[in-house]
Amino acid sequence: MDSFLDLFSGGTMTQSMPVATMLLSLMMACALGQVIGWIYMWTHVSPSYSKSFAASLVTLPVIVALMMILMAGSTAIAFGLLAVFAVVRFRNVLKDTRDTTFILWAIVEGMGTGTGHYIEAICGLLVVAGLMGYLWISDFGGRSRYDAVLSIDVDISSITIEELLTPLLQRHAARWKRSGDQHLTQSGSSVAYKLLLRDPSRSDELRNELLEQSEVQQVSLFVNSPQSET
Repeated sequence: MDSFLDLFSGGTMTQSMPVATMLLSLMMACALGQVIGWIYMWTHVSPSYSKSFAASLVTLPVIVALMMILMAGSTAIAFGLLAVFAVVRFRNVLKDTRDTTFILWAIVEGMGTGTGHYIEAICGLLVVAGLMGYLWISDFGGRSRYDAVLSIDVDISSITIEELLTPLLQRHAARWKRSGDQHLTQSGSSVAYKLLLRDPSRSDELRNELLEQSEVQQVSLFVNSPQSET
């Protein structure tokens, strides 16, 4: 029984890092990764912003820290890791950064168990799994500004437009901002709004309710992808 516990703790194959030190390193990597993710969120201004990429910036430092813990003092593991990356090939290009993060996580966990670093592998699994759960529950990376663009052609005055649209927008959107106004004819206008929808899956209901209004001539509603935000 004692020999099994020694093997489980890595004593018979490699020299393990103290658990407290290892957890401190992983938590420090997690904290620094969140700072990097926040800076990315605050400074990114182009339309190509990705919530998935922001979340991956938090997770990758933890996985890399676990990788370095496994390789510490062992050149064999370092060369073995290079061999693993050379062997693993994918026919399909991974379009989501989150998928790449999970693959790297699986590789590192396999490397940890394959080299006898069982404690490190389990601690890394618990920390990264908890971090993934936190990112999912907190919706980390979602800047929650606006997720839809609404354009409406109407044949009434600007004041009446607000009176007509406000009740509908209050019912379907948590927040909205008037982003454009163009006069098409003497009595008609084209109005554009940015919306943060309460439920993006019910966007068709908003479109249909707008079309039911006799003053509304045309409605265009574009809902952004969940991974791309404006």
